[in-house]
Amino acid sequence: MIYNHHLTPTALANFRYCPRLFWYNQKMQFGGEASKNIAIGNFEHEVFEKYLELTKIDWLSTKNVNDENSLNERISRVFEFAIKLSKIRYPQFMDYLQDDLATLRYRLCELDRQKKNILDTLIKKGLTFDEAANTILPWKIETFLYSQKYNIKGRVDTIYKTKNGLIVEDIKSHESRLDGFIHKIEHKTQLVVYAILAEQQFGIPVKNAQIFYSRDLYTESFKITSKDKNQVLAANLEARNTRSGDKPPKLEGEETVRCECCYKKDLCFGFRNLKDDEYGEIVLEAKA
Repeated sequence: MIYNHHLTPTALANFRYCPRLFWYNQKMQFGGEASKNIAIGNFEHEVFEKYLELTKIDWLSTKNVNDENSLNERISRVFEFAIKLSKIRYPQFMDYLQDDLATLRYRLCELDRQKKNILDTLIKKGLTFDEAANTILPWKIETFLYSQKYNIKGRVDTIYKTKNGLIVEDIKSHESRLDGFIHKIEHKTQLVVYAILAEQQFGIPVKNAQIFYSRDLYTESFKITSKDKNQVLAANLEARNTRSGDKPPKLEGEETVRCECCYKKDLCFGFRNLKDDEYGEIVLEAKA
């Protein structure tokens, strides 16, 4: 099978959530300004990844997780990074990010406490300090993954390495757990795609994945089965056919709840038709 154009884990996740959403995103590639939610999501990704990066360096070099001065210095460095990032990368959203910064130090300190508790538990079970630290802190951060076989490429937030294989993780910044629940099929699909890519790239099995919700520090874990992977690979074929076909119908029945949580709902319901004109450009025809 030849896959003549690449897709991303996000695109395939969109397809499983709603083929119509996938079709719109493929026909109308995003090229405008970031929205508030995208800005906050990207900001939280980078800040928490910076915390994980510095924590791993600190813990493995000092072998001391209970030094309050070291913790305060590390959190301050992450916080300084966050402030600089918000000013340089997202100045138009500073009002929203200021609210985020107000809770950030508290969340980082709480996350550090959680990590230390897990570290202590693993050491009591017989792991060495380095083994425990390397289990609960990422092996890879912001890693590019690519499968030539399936022509899929994307960037996974974090990968953890355990004695039972790899765990792929995505960081999400949903304001409510309900929104995350509605998008569950989308989230799991994205993680399954990362699992397929990571297995190919590193030659290590991936049977587990997790979502880290940065707003309330909750981690949701998934088992990834062969059935999950086969379903996603089938969706990879279906998505490519959908991409070159007619616009799919809107969701119906109970699935329409996804429409209310969709960032493209105004476009989907606000226009009567979306078609290619004779020059191959996208033409929108507004409702009468």
